[in-house]
Amino acid sequence: MKKRFLPIPLILLTPIILLIIVVVAGVYRFSLSDDEILAKFPQTRVEVNSIAQQVFGLRLTQPITVPVPDSPSVAFMERWDAQQRWVFGNYDTGRERGEVAIDTQRVIPLKEKVYISIVTISNQSDALFYYLALFKFDEQRSRITMVQSEPLGDRIEVQSLERSNNQVEVTFLTHTKNQAISESPADSVSILFSITEKYQLVRN
Repeated sequence: MKKRFLPIPLILLTPIILLIIVVVAGVYRFSLSDDEILAKFPQTRVEVNSIAQQVFGLRLTQPITVPVPDSPSVAFMERWDAQQRWVFGNYDTGRERGEVAIDTQRVIPLKEKVYISIVTISNQSDALFYYLALFKFDEQRSRITMVQSEPLGDRIEVQSLERSNNQVEVTFLTHTKNQAISESPADSVSILFSITEKYQLVRN
């Protein structure tokens, strides 16, 4: 049985056709402006998270993330109280649910995209736990997240949060030993924290 070979003109015709297609496509491409090309493709609109922008002044797409202390749960800051200047987010572990809040009036920048502020945690009980919190920019996930928290007390009243060089001082009112929880705290306490070179908080 004889082998059949394609005729030489047909073999040459295939690359010639491909070349013509490439030339026509190139001419068509350069005949269009960039705006006309972009108009042919749907564009995805990236929305900036308004809370992250208002609190930290950063144009991020992800919400502020707060890992709840002593819990596997994470809260995302989703609500803004413009009058009291706090932002809020809920968390739910299944057994426990509660609310996390950040005091935006007391946000202090330590360096570019590193901040400290006061965070509160509440759950189904009547307790309201206060923390000094350290926030950093997570470049990989493009979000601000709490990376450290130091407990301050339960149902306290924060009076001030001040930074001086490499130290941060928190002053607040707490209940005395003889005070009922229902009463307003009256005992003034100040706690000093050092800021390490790697921007970690160390209680003095």
